Amino acid sequence: MPVLTGKRDERDRRLNGQNILIKNAHFYDAPYGERKDVAIRDGKIAHVGKAPADFAADTVIDASHKTIMPGFVNCHTHAYMTLFRGYADDLPFHTWLFDRILPIEDSLTGEEAYWGTILAYAEMIRSGTTSMVDMHMFPKTVVRAAKDTGMRTVLTRGITGSDRRDPGAQRRIGEMLAEKEYAEEIGADATFMFGPHAIYTCGEDLLKYIAELSGETGLPVHLHLAETKKEFDDCLAEHGKTTVSYLADTGLLERPILLAHCVYLTDEDIALLARPNVSVATNPASNAKLANGFAPVAKMLKAGVRVCLGTDGASSNNSLNMISEMRLLSLLQKGETKDALALTAPETMKIAVRNGYEAAGLAQRCGRIEEGYEADLILIDEDAPHLLPQFDFRAAFTYAANGSEVTDSIIHGKLIMRDRMLLTIDEERMRSEIAKIIKRF
Repeated sequence: MPVLTGKRDERDRRLNGQNILIKNAHFYDAPYGERKDVAIRDGKIAHVGKAPADFAADTVIDASHKTIMPGFVNCHTHAYMTLFRGYADDLPFHTWLFDRILPIEDSLTGEEAYWGTILAYAEMIRSGTTSMVDMHMFPKTVVRAAKDTGMRTVLTRGITGSDRRDPGAQRRIGEMLAEKEYAEEIGADATFMFGPHAIYTCGEDLLKYIAELSGETGLPVHLHLAETKKEFDDCLAEHGKTTVSYLADTGLLERPILLAHCVYLTDEDIALLARPNVSVATNPASNAKLANGFAPVAKMLKAGVRVCLGTDGASSNNSLNMISEMRLLSLLQKGETKDALALTAPETMKIAVRNGYEAAGLAQRCGRIEEGYEADLILIDEDAPHLLPQFDFRAAFTYAANGSEVTDSIIHGKLIMRDRMLLTIDEERMRSEIAKIIKRF
């Protein structure tokens, strides 16, 4: 069910995705005042610097008052959970999850999850996100939404079960592999990870089995780990190990793996995570709102752990705004460590951009403004009052931006948002569909 807006004329439809020339843009990591052109052809960055005179642009964007940067990667979220935004606020984690969220989640249909995902994409695109790692439970739903909107998506079907023979676990693994084939059939540019939910919803044998499957298929793994004190304490009591050492014994830390949260870690745990195949997605707003505490990000970075950034779902954040998440991350680490240098603006931006592309397995394709890379780019309004003056763009953006400054979004070399107008989402219909769903709730 396509959601292309009816507000664009045929010329806009025809031009979108052809050659794009962005003129006179300031690069986010360059000295202020230095400006370059970026030419995009066939979805990729063809030229950086001064565009060749013979470059035939179908769309020209004047970026004289704009900064260009790679889009953000939301490294951990549950997109469909926008439908639960505000439904279970101000509750402790286990009450929030088991008493409020899971029961209503069980009543959702795939079509309702589709529209919840579309709502998430609208919010993320407007605030500069161009890629996301999504853990979901509705086969073919999210990949269809990604295809319809142009969002770059890394999909992980949530898996739970006791062991490798568990019928539910086998069904969910099969659904994920079938969804991968479905994405190829419909031409969706989605990539996939195995998604065991957590060590408390997956038995040890199932985790070992997924490690084996990851080795056989080459697919990475994504799961929640060390999110709560209860999870940490229960693992110690049941297995005599920390959550990280328990996971290491399953073989999963030998695979390319993206761990969400990692709030409760010992120094030994952090040392185990400091390896090139491991990434940790910190989710500061969700962790704080659910009273789970703050991940030791500064300590992890110092030890060599690759840390990236996510929002978690809108049912616990309640925002999917990576820009506000960036600011919160930096400020919390400074406050928690009482060290103003604990997490600087350039370090924070690296976590949200470069580390995100690496953690999501996308760094070889996109995430740089260089020739040959796929064009996943956003433009920022430099004249926004709260960004002036700019002694350093990264500092101004990290500490003062809120998402409203993002004017244009390009994903896969296609314009997805132009002058704050979403080009692939019919917002009026989206709001109507969401209203129907909430009425049923």
